[in-house]
Amino acid sequence: MSLARHSAIGLISARVVIVLAAMASGASEVNAQGFDRFNSGALRCLQSGHRGVCQRALDDAEVLQRLASSRQAYPCQTLLLGVQADLILQQLGDGRGDRAISDLQAARRGCPGL
Repeated sequence: MSLARHSAIGLISARVVIVLAAMASGASEVNAQGFDRFNSGALRCLQSGHRGVCQRALDDAEVLQRLASSRQAYPCQTLLLGVQADLILQQLGDGRGDRAISDLQAARRGCPGL
């Protein structure tokens, strides 16, 4: 194997490790603060439509819905997937208003202990 190829593989491997570590760090941060952090960010997204705020809320929702899946809390996971769709629509400027807020409230009720 050439030195250049070996270096490229090492660089890619290092980036993968960094990304995985960042994802794990983010997951523990969301889990530590739980649904409250997600709820707050999602509400800010639905009210403002700001892309950065919505992206953070989407990231938090992703962590929570994967956690719900790992706990086999499939009704909760489904509710969170619906909220993710609402957040994406809001981010794209095609929000669903009160219906999206209602979906967020349903997810809060349907995901106790998350």
